[in-house]
Amino acid sequence: MNLIVAALATWQIIEIWHHSLLVAPLRAITDTWANKFGELASCPFCLSPWVGLLCVTILELQEYGLAGACGSLIIYAFAVARLANLGNDLSSKFNRTPKLRFDDYDFDEPDEE
Repeated sequence: MNLIVAALATWQIIEIWHHSLLVAPLRAITDTWANKFGELASCPFCLSPWVGLLCVTILELQEYGLAGACGSLIIYAFAVARLANLGNDLSSKFNRTPKLRFDDYDFDEPDEE
């Protein structure tokens, strides 16, 4: 079970790193690094094994006390978020609320006489 949770959390963390505006300033800094660490941070395929190792390590440490348990909660939160995103992506054709098209409505006030 830890392997599946770690894989989902890794996927979510890598997605956040490469697409989120939240970490864009940090990504911009690592993009300027002209070394192997800069290459590692800009390549999702290169970064994912290391993030995965961190996730697995944190999950394995959960039996060693509070720090491990807190880390595990964070990893599980990322895994749950990835599952929710995946579920949304797979079912988006069936569960989307139709977008409101303003040109379908007449917003003019009725004439009162």
